[in-house]
Parts: sequence; C-alpha cells; structure tokens
Amino acid sequence: MQFVPETTPTRPDVTRSLHRAVGLLRLLASHARIGWRLSDLAKHTELDPATVHRLLTSLCDTGLATRVPGSKHYTLGPLAFELGLAATPYFDLGRLAHARLAALATELNGTLFLKTRSGLESVCLARHDGAGLVPSLMLDVGGRRPLCLTAGGVAMLLPLPPAEQTRIEVENQRTIDQQDTTRWTGVSQMLVRSRQLGFALNLGDVARGICAVSVAILTDGQAPIASLTLALTGTALTQATAPDLAARLRLEASAMAPLLMQLRL
Repeated sequence: MQFVPETTPTRPDVTRSLHRAVGLLRLLASHARIGWRLSDLAKHTELDPATVHRLLTSLCDTGLATRVPGSKHYTLGPLAFELGLAATPYFDLGRLAHARLAALATELNGTLFLKTRSGLESVCLARHDGAGLVPSLMLDVGGRRPLCLTAGGVAMLLPLPPAEQTRIEVENQRTIDQQDTTRWTGVSQMLVRSRQLGFALNLGDVARGICAVSVAILTDGQAPIASLTLALTGTALTQATAPDLAARLRLEASAMAPLLMQLRL
C-alpha cells in the first residue's frame, strides 16, 4: 500500500488552482501595458490576497507573469510571449489579412480593429490607424474586454442564441460593475440600438467622443468567430451614416471568411 502525504493536493484542488491561475493570466492580458496591483487582482477575482500572491509567485517563477520594474504591478511574462509565437501561424487571422485591413482603414479614414471571441471576452487581433494614431483609443493588439463593452464584442454577441446572449450579458455586467457601476447604462443603450439595427453601433455610449460600427465574421456554420470594427472620433459616425459603413464592413468580412479555413479558430 502506497503512503500518500496529507499535503499532496487532491485532483479537484489542482484543477481549481489551474483555473484560478488561468483567470489571473486573462486579467493580466487585459491591461498588459500598465499591469495590475495584487490588491486589484484579488478584488476582481474575489480571491484572498494570500491566494493571489501564491498564484502570482508561481506564474512569475515559470515566466508566465512578471513584475513591472520599479512598480508593484504585475503583467504577462516572457514565457507567455514565447508560447504565443508558437501558436501564431494557427490562430492569427490578423497576420493573414494584414494588407487588406490596412487598406480598408485608409479607405474609411478611421481606426480598424479585428477582434476574436474568447469566451466572455473579445481579444484584439489587429489594429490599423488609417487616420493617424488616436490617443484616446487605448485598445492595443492583445487587449481583452468583456464582449458587451465594445462594438466589436457586441457584433459577435448578436448572432448567438438568445439564451447564450443573456448569460453573457449577466456575466459581463458583473465584471463591468466591478470597475464602474455607472458604465452599464451606456452598454445597455449600445445593445438595444445594435439589436434594432442588426449590427453593432456605439455612439459614444462607453467613452465620450468615441464611436464605432462593427460586424461579425462568420464561419460556414454561421458562428461568430471574429469581428471587424471601424472606430471614429467626434461626429464622423452617426446612426444615419452607419448602415453604409456597416455594409462596407460586411463585404470585407465576407471576403475574409475563407481565411478562417487556414486557421484553428
């Protein structure tokens, strides 16, 4: 009979720790530029600070996370970058569509985002600034946001079954309220308008002065795997001009759909 020490973690404990660590990595990826304080990570994960510290220490030891020099903030580490390099050829739609996305951003004179869905979040695969860099548009490549918080995420939400949309909205609202309890009012306005129009339209609902129109990129089975978003500042985008822009984005989305066959999305 083999002796098993009492300190050996049980399988449920290992699985729970793994899920918690992955959750921390998702949060670290959502603000990779400035990182997260341990206390903020604990608040957003609703975990004990000691547990978060233990997980962060393990992630830093393996290189999946690192501490930003000269600060108390944590962000993704070098191993996360190295692993991503190996996966790039199989998942990076932005790489395949780089030239045509850059041309479209110039044609439409705005900032073009290509995003993909990752569970309850959208992830930015590519960004092209056709009208010059807009400092107020803070979403960089790799940035993550709750699906309901951006036009690109909403575009991928709309084709989903109603029950799944409701589930995602409930979870997203919980996440968004942790940062700002007033923000959901604007998100709700964007959701209602987008459902009426059949495409995502943000008219400064989330950030004043930043508007965006977005459509989904669908698989053959009509699953929303990615989205194309045109972001404009000021009054360049209105509800009257949005349908023509959405139609142009849909043409590009249809042209890009066959590229999905080359990837593992």
